[in-house]
Amino acid sequence: MATFRPCVQKQRADGFYPVYIRVTHDRRTAFMKTTKVVEKKSVTKNNEIRDNVVLKYCTEMISYFNQRLNMQDISKWSVKEVVSFLSTEESDASFSDYAKLHISRMVNGGHERNAKNYKLAVAHLERFMGTTQIMFSYLTTAVVQRWINSLMQKRRAKEMYPVCIRQIYKAALVELNDDERGICRIKFNPWLKIQIPKSDKTDQIAISAEDCREFFNRPLPQTKMLSSLPELGRDVAKLVLCLGGMNTVDLFYLKKTDYRNGIISYKRAKTRHSRTDEAYIEMRVEPFILPVFEKYLAEDDDEFLFNFHNRYCDSDSFSA
Repeated sequence: MATFRPCVQKQRADGFYPVYIRVTHDRRTAFMKTTKVVEKKSVTKNNEIRDNVVLKYCTEMISYFNQRLNMQDISKWSVKEVVSFLSTEESDASFSDYAKLHISRMVNGGHERNAKNYKLAVAHLERFMGTTQIMFSYLTTAVVQRWINSLMQKRRAKEMYPVCIRQIYKAALVELNDDERGICRIKFNPWLKIQIPKSDKTDQIAISAEDCREFFNRPLPQTKMLSSLPELGRDVAKLVLCLGGMNTVDLFYLKKTDYRNGIISYKRAKTRHSRTDEAYIEMRVEPFILPVFEKYLAEDDDEFLFNFHNRYCDSDSFSA
């Protein structure tokens, strides 16, 4: 990782010191000259700068340098290559690279499940474009509209995918463009002329209590497995039904601390980040479902309430 520090070197004939940004990378050092100079009284004996205006300018420049380098893999670059890259203002920026950075930040911020939708949206756009290195200049209004048209047969994705891509684009406009410094790496915003379609309404599929009883009372297919998949599927369906429609991801991650005095208390994974109450829910475990409930309880020394994690690596494979 490259590090930066403002500094001065030799004093000029007029008595001023030119200000440089010292770049250190892979134990090598190089210097980038800035447009600033300081007087002798603003330089300490150790050649440190103490002019606050100049230091603020250098801090902003270093912040911008870090933003650019964070979207690149510089592990194999020399310090000269780092300086060359930073000295040349790019005429275009990579949407694909910025999308990866944006999604990574979402994951680090605790929005893993929402980040998956963003990954799917970017992957679909890259397949449509025929490249994994989409530049912002490629995403014109006409191109984006054709991509959205290709999604029109998808009930949910035709709204969700464009919304995800638009959010990434908005974040990039704020971060990569700087009107005050005259930096404009993203030249246009195609979303100003785009109308994102609404997703199709989900058909409400409900069955009667009699149909539920018939489903749960059907005999399971014979198997030589100690723990059959149909049996697990039926039992999880019972748990979901009798625990107020709890999502499988919430079942999977329940901890022993979430179950007290016959009541499950948890925060719904799907909406905990979008509600002020963090989607807190309490649900009583009725006597009818207790046999199935206790059948899958984890060992006493296990932090999880159920033992599903012993069979499946994550909630997605468990849900599937």
